[in-house]
Amino acid sequence: MKDKELITEIQNMRMRLGVLRDNISSHDEIAGEYAGDVMAIMTNILSRISKERVDR
Repeated sequence: MKDKELITEIQNMRMRLGVLRDNISSHDEIAGEYAGDVMAIMTNILSRISKERVDR
């Protein structure tokens, strides 16, 4: 998988998780917080990938 495809896939997963987080939070606050944490991890991964691409 190329970098661009990987970035796009992670971005799509993060967006879908954002929608799920909102739905989950209305039923289970703690699970919603975990989903938010996973979104933050995905954001960090995307930032690192972007930084590495710039550094190349």
